[in-house]
Amino acid sequence: MCDAAGSPMRIQDIDIASLRPDEVRVKVEATGVCHTDISWAGGALFPRFPVVLGHETAGVVDAVGADVVGLGPGDRVIIALSQSCGHCRFCERGTPMLCDKSGKGRSRLSLNGQPVHQGFGVGGFAEHLVIEANSVIKLPDDVPSAVAAVMGCAVSTGLGAVFNVAGVEFGTSVLVLGAGAVGLSVVMGARLAGAHDIVVVDPSPERRSHARDLGATRVLADTAALDGELFPFVFEAVGRKDTMEFAITAGERGGAITLIGAPPPEVEISFNALEFVPSQRRILGCQTGNVRPHVDFPRYFDLYRAGRLPLDALVTNTVPFDELADGLTNAEMLRGLRTVITF
Repeated sequence: MCDAAGSPMRIQDIDIASLRPDEVRVKVEATGVCHTDISWAGGALFPRFPVVLGHETAGVVDAVGADVVGLGPGDRVIIALSQSCGHCRFCERGTPMLCDKSGKGRSRLSLNGQPVHQGFGVGGFAEHLVIEANSVIKLPDDVPSAVAAVMGCAVSTGLGAVFNVAGVEFGTSVLVLGAGAVGLSVVMGARLAGAHDIVVVDPSPERRSHARDLGATRVLADTAALDGELFPFVFEAVGRKDTMEFAITAGERGGAITLIGAPPPEVEISFNALEFVPSQRRILGCQTGNVRPHVDFPRYFDLYRAGRLPLDALVTNTVPFDELADGLTNAEMLRGLRTVITF
């Protein structure tokens, strides 16, 4: 639990509410450490504290509410971030991440009678969590929990950016700025989509090596090496003002620029309007790849099991729950790609 902005996370016994009829209780097996968890804990994203963070989560159902069907104790599951109603105009048109309900569920956690927030509606840095059943998707037995956890955010964001948001076309070229777990998931998605040239820019030699292994055709340490080259599809997976503004200028006429990175709330970006308007470029926002959990996750599972999505490469560190602080440090210091907390 994180008590306040900048406070270290600590392990604390807290109260978890009894199940409502439409809820599921999950015994957590693995939760990935996302950079947004670090940002929230540091006060850079939201002022909501105390909070149990962690949202890339997989586990085993250990109890279900009276109205829950299709799920039961012992089922291995992944937690979806959409947490949508399923019936509003956004949900009905296949954009559940835009649902007014998404991420706004009442927390089911408390301490000494006072509410404790569930980070991003999940709260996966815990031994158990309670969440609505429509946010829980069964996990095939041969998909490891650590891989499934990363699929819950990083992978769904990157693949969804390619397929659900930008719509990368076969035979086109793609530029990816940032080669963390999300950026590399964009790379894997672009390869699946049939992009002929996948260019990745990242200052880290280790991450550039991972990018090449996962399908990048060119890897660069700096955007200067592009020398004015333009692309029909550009993905920014860093979350900095300078890379976002560069991404917009790197799109060709009619191109799609997808902004994925999560900058601090005070960050604003700018671009030349007179140059942009006749270019007919599109700037697209991307929240968790606009994941459609019950449609997309089974597809990702099948691709992984068929050897076409080498997601194991993203999990570079695993840390037991009682060493959570070390796992957070790994992520904050950009050690490896994804650190997963195991229970």
